[in-house]
Amino acid sequence: MTASEQKARADRLIKRGRELLEQGDLPTATDLLNQAVKLYWAAGEQYAAAAQIGNYGWALRRKGRPDLARPYLEEAARLFEAMGLQEYADRHRFAAEDVNPGVTTELLASLPPAVRGALERGDLPALQFALDSLDVAERELVLERLTAAGVVSASGGEEGAAEALRQFEPLLQGIAAVARGDDSDRAEIEATLQDLEQKGWRLRRAALKIWQGERRDGPLTHGLDEIDTALVRRVLELI
Repeated sequence: MTASEQKARADRLIKRGRELLEQGDLPTATDLLNQAVKLYWAAGEQYAAAAQIGNYGWALRRKGRPDLARPYLEEAARLFEAMGLQEYADRHRFAAEDVNPGVTTELLASLPPAVRGALERGDLPALQFALDSLDVAERELVLERLTAAGVVSASGGEEGAAEALRQFEPLLQGIAAVARGDDSDRAEIEATLQDLEQKGWRLRRAALKIWQGERRDGPLTHGLDEIDTALVRRVLELI
């Protein structure tokens, strides 16, 4: 098997593993990840191996299981550090250490005032309103912290896709605007996409392809999970 064939097979295993993880079949999904990582290493794709290990950890966090995510995030951090990608390593290591601490003084201090106030009052409608008022990148960071703390839980399936579509609508509108020729916010959008990619979202590659003129669903959503696929398809609807 050539290196390109090994990588292609690994990509297929990762895609199937994501589907099984969404269905709740964690043992089989983990086994497919391990198989894929071995193929990436055999093909000389060290970055892909580290990225997919990290993505698995992020996916587990998004499903409300930061305890299970920790070893994958730690391993990804170690691999990224060995490759000299210190920023990626630091992000994964921070996520690995931030495992379900609950609502602590440190967590409250890190939150925007409106979010902090809503949590302290136990006012869920106010919390949702405060989250909706944040820009996309800050909202995702806050939600990540609240999920890790067990304050909110990550949703999957149709419910998770609907929530992600609601949260990301301003960003999706921006991606579509760039595709239609409005480059005024492109630099900011690219920075947001890169930041989200490091948190486990996989929109950046699809956005770049859309900006290059790609409009076919298959090439744009290949290898994406259900939620990321829904986000990409929403951009296509907006163009």
